[in-house]
Amino acid sequence: MKQELKNETDNMLLEIPERNRLAINSTKWAETTEEISKKYYLDDEEKNMLIAEVALVLLGVNNYEFLKIAMEDLGLTQNEVANIFREIEERIFNPISKKIITSIKKEAELNNTNWDKRVNFILSGGDYTNFIK
Repeated sequence: MKQELKNETDNMLLEIPERNRLAINSTKWAETTEEISKKYYLDDEEKNMLIAEVALVLLGVNNYEFLKIAMEDLGLTQNEVANIFREIEERIFNPISKKIITSIKKEAELNNTNWDKRVNFILSGGDYTNFIK
């Protein structure tokens, strides 16, 4: 990954929620993306574009669809795009998503938040007697 891209990504990481930043930093997403680009014989320019697009998805700037469109713009076949995207999803996005979800669940347990009770309370109009059994 180019140094300027790494610096820009690091700066943008500071602006996202800490749980997301920790999940992203706990993986070697850039190295994994480079491995995938080598596997599919992408040149340096294509590799850097792919890394940048993956970074934008991880940072929440773009979604999956933009990544697919960007890969199609590289002049790859539909089959190559599908394979690259599947591999990125399996090796990068899914593990990071699982870490973020686990973090959210732990946070909820620590805060002892029961969203269903909050919703019921709001729907009851704030009447605590509905919860006395």
